[in-house]
Amino acid sequence: MSSWAFRFFTSQAQVFHNLARVVLLIGGVVFVDAGMRISAAADITVLAGPAGGRTAESPAAALVNEPFAIDFDAEGRLYGVEFTRGNRVFRSKEPITADGGPATFEFVAGQFHTNADKPAPPVVVAEARAADIRFKGMHDLAVAADGRIFLADTFHHLIRVFDPAAGRVSTLAGTGQPGFAGDGGPAAKAVFNEPYCGSLSPDSSRLLVADIRNHRLRVIDVAANTVETVAGNGKQGQPIDGARATETPLAGPRAACEAADGTIYLVLREGNALVAIRDGRVQTVVNASGKGGYGGDGGPGRQALLKGPKYVCMDREQRVLIVDTENHCIRRYDPATGSIDLVAGVPQRGGAVVGTDWKTTELRRPHGVRIAPDGRLVIADSDNDRLLIGRY
Repeated sequence: MSSWAFRFFTSQAQVFHNLARVVLLIGGVVFVDAGMRISAAADITVLAGPAGGRTAESPAAALVNEPFAIDFDAEGRLYGVEFTRGNRVFRSKEPITADGGPATFEFVAGQFHTNADKPAPPVVVAEARAADIRFKGMHDLAVAADGRIFLADTFHHLIRVFDPAAGRVSTLAGTGQPGFAGDGGPAAKAVFNEPYCGSLSPDSSRLLVADIRNHRLRVIDVAANTVETVAGNGKQGQPIDGARATETPLAGPRAACEAADGTIYLVLREGNALVAIRDGRVQTVVNASGKGGYGGDGGPGRQALLKGPKYVCMDREQRVLIVDTENHCIRRYDPATGSIDLVAGVPQRGGAVVGTDWKTTELRRPHGVRIAPDGRLVIADSDNDRLLIGRY
């Protein structure tokens, strides 16, 4: 069977909601599902997936299911990973641009399956064709400057490398067995326990890996292929402000990103917080209390509340975008002022309504966010099985 692709046609900017079609190309035959709608509000467009959110309990191989992390390559093409409802890597065939035409998406790595499938897919450690790989619960991806794509194959306890040009996937780090070992040595011999995040430093020289079950943030030197721990002492708990990063507990290190000045920002899922790691020290910058909840927009980040944050990335102004998943919204922390504000979503209300702007648009447990090359904001609205794009 040839590659799968699907088209999502959006309406013109002056139209709030317009009938659209989802097109699936199978072996050169075009199938049209006229029952799907793509919404185009004043600022927000459904880039992929159903406008009204998840429509079926059982996932369909023809559609993107449960999109988690997203990133862009040097040409402006969007890449993303599916979590347990699909277990594949997808991408747009064309660059995502404000003046571009309809986006066409295709699956480029991984076999479609859900994690409920039995028997469980085998772990593939050696290099293999991308189409032959069976991932298991990917959480993250990061596109390097050279075009390689690093994948957090979480429930296989591996960090993979996908080469789109060669159409092959290899293993960078991990043995496929859960545990902790290998700091100071080669990445291929290191042992992880559910690596949730694989985020690149600005120069693509280091890969930050949130090794959540080991309660550590680890880093892979991409050139040397070695692994080190940069935060966490292996114990679960709230971080100690001012402590050496490697000597403090961490409460669910879920995702990290690195700013241009070298500061690492790490979200703590169970700790409901954002911490900054600089000069080897840890400081909580959002939600010093560690309590789960919502509040604090417009005020100091340390006094604000988060609930189960799942992802972070930097925007162009070096502010930190926080995916506040269990509050169904996207927040933003500004290191220059120490303040936090709301960017997208209706706090504490999961839904699928596409509003006239980001703050009137409902999200349902988002897990990924990224700034597109043209400056727009893209959100992986995971439990709605869709991607949203809009003015930022």
